[in-house]
Parts: sequence; structure tokens; C-alpha cells
Amino acid sequence: MNAEQIALIGSLASVGFGFFAFVWKKLIKPAIRFLDDQDDIKKSIETIRSEVVTNGGSSLKDAVNNLTTTCNNIEVAQKILDQRSKAALHYHEQALFEVDRKGRILWFNEKFCELTEDNGNVTEGFDYVSIVEEDRREEFLKELHSCIEMCRKIDIETASVYDQKIHFTGYPYRVGDNSHEGFLIHLYKEN
Repeated sequence: MNAEQIALIGSLASVGFGFFAFVWKKLIKPAIRFLDDQDDIKKSIETIRSEVVTNGGSSLKDAVNNLTTTCNNIEVAQKILDQRSKAALHYHEQALFEVDRKGRILWFNEKFCELTEDNGNVTEGFDYVSIVEEDRREEFLKELHSCIEMCRKIDIETASVYDQKIHFTGYPYRVGDNSHEGFLIHLYKEN
């Protein structure tokens, strides 16, 4: 072998090694990584599948549908309870009305209509305030809104437009320590 052949073999070996390194780096190594990633993907899919199927063997969709049915049943039962309460209070001996969390009237019973019939229609919004003597309304509203904002019992004694003592007593429908969804208020005239 002469020097020219050795140089040619060295060049070919160098090119072959470079080609092998290029193929290893650009083709074989990514292919191995892809296959490893594919195994990870298969494991992830299996984990997701096991999480989606409930312990009873049903699908997550079945569990959600059952939960939807349960929530609908609870909603129907709650509506029945609400209507039963309103029906029981409708013919109650005391004048009662209900306000929302801002103080607007939502509901009232028959006795409330009888007690306030001389004051016109006081069955919407804040119209019940018209029962209170005009000079005392500002003070009444200030105390009422304070009770509503602070979620505390309403206990206000004032005078009606006919100069009779009237009393508002109400309790919040508490849904938390500092929050409510309205009040049930008892209105009565003092003798």
C-alpha cells in the first residue's frame, strides 16, 4: 500500500465515520427517542383511560349523567319545599312579606295585603316603604339597608302614614356568616 491508498482509505473511513455519526445523530437517535416517547404516550393513554372509567366500571359520562339526574331531583324537591312554605305562610295570622338581598319585595301573604290595603299597592319593589310616615322614611330606609348590608335581624319601630305605631321584624335567609339571600319580615301595628 502506498501513501496514496492509505490517504484514500483514511478519507473514506473519515467520510464513513462522519456519515455514520450524521445518520446516528439525525436518524437513529431521534427514532429511538420517538419509540421511547411512544411508550410514554401509551402509558399516559392508559392512565387517562383508567381515570375516565369509574370504579363501578361505568364511563365518566354515565357518572356525569347520574349526577345531572340527582341535581334535577334536588331542584324539584327544593321547588316543592319552597312552594309548601309559601302556601303555609300565605294564610298565616301575621302580616308577612319577603324581600330579596337588596330589599325589594318578592312575596307577601294575604294578611300583609289586608294590613296595607289603605296604602294602595305596596306589593312591588320598595313600595312597602310608603306605609312609613313620610318624615320617618329616610331614617327607616337607612336602618333597613344597614340590616340588609350587615346580614342582621331587622327590628324597626316607626310610625305609619296614619300615625299608628308599626313594627318591622325580620330575619335573613343566611347562606354564610356575612351573606344572605333575602329576609322574611313580619309587619304589625301596635295597639
